[in-house]
Amino acid sequence: MRYLPMTTSTFSILGGASRMTFARARLLLGISGVGASVIMAASLLLFVIPGSALSTSPEQPLLRAVVSVALVMMVGIAAFLPFDMLGGAALVRQRAPLPVFLARWVRGATVQLVVWMLCAAILMISARTRGVIGAIGSFVLLQFVLAALRAPFARLIADLHEREIPDTLRIASQRAKIDLDQLLVLDSADEAFVGGWTGVWARRLVIPARWLQLPEHALVAALYRRRIIAESGAHLRGVLGAIAWNTLGLALVLALTGADVGTAAGMLTMAAGMTLWAFVGVLLLPTPSRAAVFAVDAVTAHKVGTSAVREAIDRLDRWQDDEPQRSVRVETIFHPVPSRNARHARLITLAPTDGTPVVRTMHAHHLARHALWLGWASLSPISRAVHCNVGRPSLWAMFPGD
Repeated sequence: MRYLPMTTSTFSILGGASRMTFARARLLLGISGVGASVIMAASLLLFVIPGSALSTSPEQPLLRAVVSVALVMMVGIAAFLPFDMLGGAALVRQRAPLPVFLARWVRGATVQLVVWMLCAAILMISARTRGVIGAIGSFVLLQFVLAALRAPFARLIADLHEREIPDTLRIASQRAKIDLDQLLVLDSADEAFVGGWTGVWARRLVIPARWLQLPEHALVAALYRRRIIAESGAHLRGVLGAIAWNTLGLALVLALTGADVGTAAGMLTMAAGMTLWAFVGVLLLPTPSRAAVFAVDAVTAHKVGTSAVREAIDRLDRWQDDEPQRSVRVETIFHPVPSRNARHARLITLAPTDGTPVVRTMHAHHLARHALWLGWASLSPISRAVHCNVGRPSLWAMFPGD
């Protein structure tokens, strides 16, 4: 497949003289996409559009109710296409031909719509038979399913090919003390794909085939970080914390709006309310997520060496934002993964003086991004509007990260 390369350091807006970094261009796009989603959701609630456009009767046949919700969501997906095209066909370093991009987008958007409607049907049935408590209980179970099947869903959404485990990875995994049976190597055309643990209890570790390009010491450091994330419970806390955050949001949305998710109108009201709740999470959850990254870096550096961790940080960041330095305000609001300069500096300040650093019980790894992925159960579109993955289906289930 032929791709058109972009420079790493700069991006020319509309081909003119004005230039900004690749990372800032994507951040601006993400802010615009998330903002558009929030405005649309707020408008639906403010003008009581769901009750006017869709049935408010729980007696409406389930299939008809789900189809009516699906039609509304399809309109939203189509309206968001310009953002996806900018994020997937223009603001990327490796540009695929437009027909290839559109085929990938249609596949990813179709899978998302199907998942949304399956979740909608389950929530409607639960609400009609068990009321609000039944709907909330089903929402919790749906999130556990999405967490458990993150890797299979990622492969449904995007064309991720499984690769055999090469000798270099076997050696590195042995040095990192990770069981080979846990590894799944997936090849993605998107250089920002970093894989990660799939499952609630971190049973399977997805490794990007691109990581085979890392020097051995950096690969060992990257793998050891993943081991620490699992063994310390940081992954489990991230998943459970995300489920708790989303469930709290659903309870608040249902209480404040009085929506009956057993109806088509109530389902759309829930989706709009949960979109606003997801936006609150986008603002608040990156801070604890960054703390977990710093803690895992410190433990890994103590075990495999600071230089190996620094190189792993540098290499992986160049395949993603490639933004060495950010202002405190920008990082605090928008980035659950700290800049590489911030991580380098923290490696020095967290160097142990009287013992081994630990990943403490308050550290929840990727809390912010787990919450976005699990938010699919609430029909919220924000999970694929954020700057790191807008327009890039390979990253919709497994977000870029550390």
